Amino acid sequence: MNAPVRRLLAACSVVALAAVSTVVLAQSGWAQPTPSRSPADTPQADRPKAVRSIPYVSITGEDGKQRHFETNAIPLLFNRACFGWRMYLGGPNRVVSLKEVLTTSQPAEQVIAGPETEVSADKTQATTRMLETVQEGVLQRSWCIIPGDPPGTYTYHITIDGEPRGEFVFCAIEVPDQNPNTDPRDLSCPNKFNSVERARPPRQRAPS
Repeated sequence: MNAPVRRLLAACSVVALAAVSTVVLAQSGWAQPTPSRSPADTPQADRPKAVRSIPYVSITGEDGKQRHFETNAIPLLFNRACFGWRMYLGGPNRVVSLKEVLTTSQPAEQVIAGPETEVSADKTQATTRMLETVQEGVLQRSWCIIPGDPPGTYTYHITIDGEPRGEFVFCAIEVPDQNPNTDPRDLSCPNKFNSVERARPPRQRAPS
């Protein structure tokens, strides 16, 4: 993830989310990820083709390696945990117009962001509009946890080429000992895990 980073600083204690926009290349083995094997470590022949849109969490261990989990429970591991969405769009490689609205559980105190990100007047939403490249039918973005991020609910609403395409609801959960070996699948998140993708609205037929 070497794209530009944006930080959303929020609330009572400072909330700061580092956003990372990433294009997924040929590393598609995310259907059932395990903590010991990341997509980048999985041989190409072993990677099932991704055909679903999922929420995910990545955690960088003390050894510097990332572990990837298909989950919507975010352990608040500062400078180690990232949370994002991976959307399967299908079709050829192409550029799409992306609108991503990230809503945090508390208002933001200040925002440090690029020109592609707008913040609502009450500072509860960060809306990013940008062109992104779909490769191997997949698009992906994530934000990373840094000190000050609060527990609570974080929600992504995704619109692609003007069509609402997904909603991803996460639980951010405190980890008092900051244990980098925390498995987010052991955390309890009441938000529905499987209901992460909205049906595409039917296209209106032009009057004849």
